Amino acid sequence: MTPSEARYALLVRLAWELHAIPVNSWLVLLGRAEPVLYVPRNDGRKDAIVALPHTGRWLLLWRGTVFDGGDLRVAARRIAMGAAR
Repeated sequence: MTPSEARYALLVRLAWELHAIPVNSWLVLLGRAEPVLYVPRNDGRKDAIVALPHTGRWLLLWRGTVFDGGDLRVAARRIAMGAAR
């Protein structure tokens, strides 16, 4: 699996965890760009969540906060709590 495919798969799994909470999300994959997951804010805008490879593992970055990509359930809960603000 290429890094782009792995990033896409990770963000799809995170979107599924957010869906279970439930939190809306949008996975965007444009042309040759890398995939980005978006979640809504209370003011109507959307915040991006990006997946970054780092020393053999994946990290998720959202609003300046870094989450371990190996624990998507915890990341989804924390994002859901923050998105509600």
